[in-house]
Parts: sequence; structure tokens; C-alpha cells
Amino acid sequence: MEINLRTLQAASRLDAKMLGYHLKRVLRNVLARQFPNAYARRLERLSTRVPAIASRATEATGTSVAFVSRFYRDEYLDDMDDVARGHFTFFGQSVDFGSIGAIDWHHTIAVEKDLHLWRMKLAHLGFICPMLVSGTVTHHKAVEAVLARFNASSSFAVSGCFSSYWFPYSASHRILSVLSGYLVARQERTLAPSLVATIEAFLRRDVAFVLDTIEHELKNNHVERNLAALCLYYSHAEEVPTSIAARLNHDVHRIILDCVLEDGLLSERSAMYQGLTVMALRVFRDTLFLDATTRELARERLTLAEHAWAVMSHPDGEIALFNDSWFGEVPPVGALMEPPSLQPLEVLRHAGYARLQDESCFALFDAGAIGPYWNPGHGHADFLALEIDLHGRRFIVDPGTYQYSTGERRRFERSAASHNGPGWHEVEPVEYSGCFKVGRMSKAQLTGCGPVAGGHRVSGALHLTHGTADRSVMLRNGCLHVSDRWHGDLTRPRTNLLISADWHVVSREGNHLQFAQDGILVDLVIRKGHVADLRTSSWASRYLQDRQGWLITLEPGDTAELDWDVSSPVPTPIRTKEQHDVVRSP
Repeated sequence: MEINLRTLQAASRLDAKMLGYHLKRVLRNVLARQFPNAYARRLERLSTRVPAIASRATEATGTSVAFVSRFYRDEYLDDMDDVARGHFTFFGQSVDFGSIGAIDWHHTIAVEKDLHLWRMKLAHLGFICPMLVSGTVTHHKAVEAVLARFNASSSFAVSGCFSSYWFPYSASHRILSVLSGYLVARQERTLAPSLVATIEAFLRRDVAFVLDTIEHELKNNHVERNLAALCLYYSHAEEVPTSIAARLNHDVHRIILDCVLEDGLLSERSAMYQGLTVMALRVFRDTLFLDATTRELARERLTLAEHAWAVMSHPDGEIALFNDSWFGEVPPVGALMEPPSLQPLEVLRHAGYARLQDESCFALFDAGAIGPYWNPGHGHADFLALEIDLHGRRFIVDPGTYQYSTGERRRFERSAASHNGPGWHEVEPVEYSGCFKVGRMSKAQLTGCGPVAGGHRVSGALHLTHGTADRSVMLRNGCLHVSDRWHGDLTRPRTNLLISADWHVVSREGNHLQFAQDGILVDLVIRKGHVADLRTSSWASRYLQDRQGWLITLEPGDTAELDWDVSSPVPTPIRTKEQHDVVRSP
């Protein structure tokens, strides 16, 4: 009953269009499973209406093609030889099918349960892009074999096919990867006629499928990916039917307004998906058949989105881990373009993020909504949480996203208890169900941002029915000062800090802890309140890959006030072995 209630709460936030598309999707899945051959024939008929790819690319669209291709080339360039012999590695998990002819698109790995992202990643075919652009004749023959294997064995009759290899999101990635690789390779080398024919026929079927199944029921980054794939294809087609141009123009304009906030961050508030938003906006900006108003909107939001992506990136070049995010899914912003210059204080007011930085300390503060009202499925309850780096190294970390599959790990990583915002023992401001459903929702808000003597301060608040928590963060003269306050009737306030175990605990004296890494010392001092617990824990910066950490629970005194500081002097040699490792590393 509890799960049903949460599902009903999630469904109640869908508008009529989203609900209608959801019902259409459910009906399609049932009928296609019962009549797979009829559905396959229908898709083949639709693909004959998709125009062929033009022989020449325009200069404007060529710019976005090169940018899109980098997303896949950078990720898979070193995997080409393995792929050519049927060996695939995604998320640190390797599977050797023995040959391309033995690829199983239905394969699952033991660590995943009800959400099989590994096989979905396989179906993205991102590895084909570098094989076309940088591979040899052997790799090109392997591409033909992969596409032939997909055509022969990606059945509509198999349970789960529409949530993995025939998922419109997966098909959109296939279009973006294969098409961008094909267009770049076609400009730089001569491709075998059989390879050209295979690729173009494959793309026409995927385009027909995505055009017929745009994920309006999910909205968000899914529709963004669908539309980016369709716009990239039709930008290079021999013709663009008037009805298709009008439909894509309407949908692109709508998705930009709905899902890219006025400060440039996508409404799902994930730094990982932000990289894909930048890719999509570049495609929309360069799609010549879209009208001037839509392309100008895309251009304006692109400038803001690139800036927001930089704001959401750490000094190490990698992204923040708030909400569903992990390293490696998109290239770092600096790998694709010259990052925009940033100020010591950067604020994304619509998204609710604030970034503070000086020569030694970096902090990113989350004081926004969990995500878009209609579908916050990628959101975590990281209200008023911080990610903190010292000297370019991650210190206080977000727990990250280990996996999407339903289970205790997924539930905990999305919870307020796993994040370091001020909260309460056994009080959760958001209710979750399954991999992505959200029942009851909450949101934080920025309450102040600005300069102070010697630095900057930001603040935010979280209001629940029976209590309020607020946090003030000040970076001044190389020291980060954090003040947490609680008000109302909720009991047992607490703040949990998760620290990367790359830092060793070298000293703990009451409310003063000192950490060290490669000659760098960091002091964590609790000015008001006390350390209630210190134990080992874990976090994830990459999907399905664990990292160790320290979990420190802080509690305020009777006044419900907690003040704590993080600072680091200029790096000096670490202590002797006798003074080192006061607490054994996990």
C-alpha cells in the first residue's frame, strides 16, 4: 500500500500529455510483445519514409558533429581492439562473449537487479564511433558485424527489450554515436560501400523508431536526447519533410524552455546530465531547419549551460556528484572546450547551487529543489549539502551513485541520511519507490549570497512540516566556516560528513580531527556541538565501483547550534609514521 501511494503521488504530477504518452507506451509494449513480427514490419515501413543521408555535410552542422563525436570517441578509443573480438567493459565490469557473433543483447551482470544499465550501455553502441573514425579495416568489418548481429538478435519478443536495447534513449545514443562517427569518418577516409549501406539502413530504422516513440511521458533529459538525435540526423538528410521540421521545432523549443533553467542548468540538477544538455543545445543551435526563434533560444541557453557546467565542476576537472552523477559518463568540460572563467563566488539562482573558491579551498553548496516537479527521478535528498575540496583534492564528498537498481544501496544514496546537509536522525524529507519514483517531495532554497570581509558567504534553508534546518557557509582567508541551525519540533538533529578515505586520520583530540594526504594536512574543528561517531563507510564516484570513506556524525548541543570549520595550511610534510594513522584506514 505504501508503494502504491508513492506511485500514485508520482503519477499525480504528470500532465495530460505525459499521462497519455505513458498509456500509449504501455499499450505498445504489450502489443509488440504479443505480435513481435508485426511490430518489426511496421518499423520497417516507417524506416522507408526516413530520407537518406545527404552526400555532403554543411559547415555549421559539421561543428556540432565533431563535438558530439568527442563524447563517444574519448570514452571508447582504447576499447576498439577488445570490441572487435567481442569483449566489452562498461562501468568496470567486463564480459567476453568470445566473438561479435555471440553478443547477447539480453545479457545481465550479477551486481545489477531490476535496472540493467550495463546491457543498456552495450546497446548505446558508443564504441562504434571511434571504430569508424580511428579504426582500421578490421575495425570497420567489426562494425558491420555488430550492426548485423543487432539486426538479427534484438528481438521485440523478449521481456525487457523496451527498457534496454529498444529503449528510445538507447536508440538515441546509437544515432548520435554511429551518425557522428560515420559523418566524421566519411570526411576523412574512404569507407567500403557495404559499410556505408549497412550504417545508413541501420540509422534509418533507429530514426523511425525514435520518431515514433519520443519519450514525452518521461520528459527531461530523455526527450532532450531523442530530439538531439533526430535533429542531428535530419540536419544531414537529403530532405526534411515540412511536417517533421514543424514537429521538431515545436518540441525542441518546448523542451528547452521546460528543462533548461534560466541560469543554464538543466532542471534535473545533475552535473553529469548537464554535459549531455550542452551537447544537445549545440545540436539545436546548428540545426538549420529549426526557426530563428528556436535556434536563438538554443544559442542563448547554450552559453549559460556551458557556464553552469563549469560551475558544477571541481578543480580536479571532474563533475560534482549531487543527484544522479558519476565520472566517465561524459568527458570533463575541459576535454571538450576552454572552460569559461569563473569568479570566487558563482551562484546558479534558479538551480539553487552556489560555488565558493579561493587558492586552497573549494565548496559547492546545494540549496535547491530535488528536481523538476513532474519527474524528479534523478534527484537525491542532498538538501543544504556540500562538496568540499582542499588543494584540488576531494575531501568532504557526496555519496554518489553506485547503481540505479532498486535496493538498499539505491535508497540510501538518495536519502538525506547519506548526505551532509543538516538533518535529523530517522527523518527523511523525501519518499522514494523503486529506481526512480518519488512520492512525497521537499526542497531547499538559497536565502543569501554575497561578499563578507575577506571572502564570501552563502546560506540556505530546508522547511519541513514540523521543523526547519538552515546552513550558512563562509569561505574567508582560506578557512571554510559552516554553521548549522535547527528550529521546530523535530528531535535528534545531526549532520553527517562523508570524507574520502584517500585522507588518513592522523589526529583526533576531542572535537579536533586532522587528516593527511600526500603531505597535505586538513583540520576539521567543531566549534559548537560535538563528534558523536566516526566509522568507515563508502561512496562512489564511478558507477558500480566502490570507494572507501570516513563517516563522521556531528550533533549540536542543547541550543541546536552546530559550527564547524575546515581549513588547510600550505602543504607541509606529513607526520612521522609513529604519529600517522591514529585511526586505521578502512
